Amino acid sequence: MIFHNIDFHNVAEITPCEAGWKLWRVPKSLRTQVNPGVERSAAYNCGVELRMRVLSDHADIHLRTEPIAEGQMAYLYYGSLQGGWQCSSFIITAERTTIRIPRPGNLAQLQQITDEAGLPFSPEVARLVLPYGVNLFLGVDGEVAPPEEAMLPKTTYLAYGSSITHGSLALAMPYTYPFRIAQKLGCDYLNLGFAGSAHCERAMAEYLVSRPDWHFATVEMGINMLGMEEKEFEERIDTFTGILADDGRPVFATSLFHHNGERAKGDAFRAIVRKYAGHRLIFIDGIQLLEKPHFISQDMVHPSLEGIAQITERWHDHIKAHLPANLIL
Repeated sequence: MIFHNIDFHNVAEITPCEAGWKLWRVPKSLRTQVNPGVERSAAYNCGVELRMRVLSDHADIHLRTEPIAEGQMAYLYYGSLQGGWQCSSFIITAERTTIRIPRPGNLAQLQQITDEAGLPFSPEVARLVLPYGVNLFLGVDGEVAPPEEAMLPKTTYLAYGSSITHGSLALAMPYTYPFRIAQKLGCDYLNLGFAGSAHCERAMAEYLVSRPDWHFATVEMGINMLGMEEKEFEERIDTFTGILADDGRPVFATSLFHHNGERAKGDAFRAIVRKYAGHRLIFIDGIQLLEKPHFISQDMVHPSLEGIAQITERWHDHIKAHLPANLIL
């Protein structure tokens, strides 16, 4: 979405509020059809990037964050290359926060490195990667323009799932598994992880397949639905996977990752996901992606950094082995 001459990547709606502009990852028309948790989680800026070409010496982006338990840190990339130590990361507070994005003086060298390595983003594209909390946009000063299409990757990967997908405990958005898998595959990404509210509704499946802006997807199913009866869970997985399968684009599906909670119901839910996704989608069991109890954080559910790294490596290898060659950089 283009707003104030900036490409708000992974943003479907921008609405005014008393404290600024709120960035929504899915539209109101969907949020009213699914469980109430999505209304809260859709305002989390998981995978949201402010992408721009800085045409003046610098651009100042003004933001503030809604209060949250964990620190809010934004990260700057020039194309596929991380910003230098002078401008790599920025703390966003509940007060008006100004982030200065300089136009680098070594663009020619960055372009040469990009060309030689075959990197997917042009270094002319400044990418301010927002953290997973609710961050409000207040405005921009300086001359900026949206990226040109040729400056961006040609292939886009969409990830749907729980807070594990959206980046809880990743500590930094560039360390979430969707960001890292996209980075390793040389493609773009859309993060549609919803904390506590990935309930695999029919409306969500229909929304995902209605979007023309992705080429392949991953779906993580189960951890947010353990409070359901098995019959309802099975009905939802049957419908959800059926809609995704009918779309025709490659969809990589998994069940619950290992967690250190109640196991019997988790095992039953894994079997249900395998029953439907196993022959409709490109399936790999969640235990194959993350099986180590000590790769889970103290909360007993969310993977630690080591767990996220294991999911990234194993799912990347599985995706790359099954993805059509024309979708790989």
